[in-house]
Amino acid sequence: MKFLDHSVKGISRYFLDSDLQGEPLRVHISEVDAGKRSHPPHRHGGFEAFYMLEGEGTLEIDGERYPLRANEAVVFDPQKLHGLVNTSAAPMRYMVIISRERSDA
Repeated sequence: MKFLDHSVKGISRYFLDSDLQGEPLRVHISEVDAGKRSHPPHRHGGFEAFYMLEGEGTLEIDGERYPLRANEAVVFDPQKLHGLVNTSAAPMRYMVIISRERSDA
């Protein structure tokens, strides 16, 4: 087996099995300043998970709001309009995991 050194946001070293023929899971770490959001609400395919490393924020998904604090995780359907906003007075760091493909079989 051979691992490729792959560059992703917020992770110093990320290895990807060369036999996978692509990246079936995208993984990165995001940091958002107090009161800010990483980007506007959006939609995309696959499945998505957030794991809050530090701080706290609010997941906005299809008009609903759900608090997310350090050491908590959420898995959701990213085809719904979603975004994450830092609702605290400190920086927020979280891991994002996104599957590229979806099998609803």
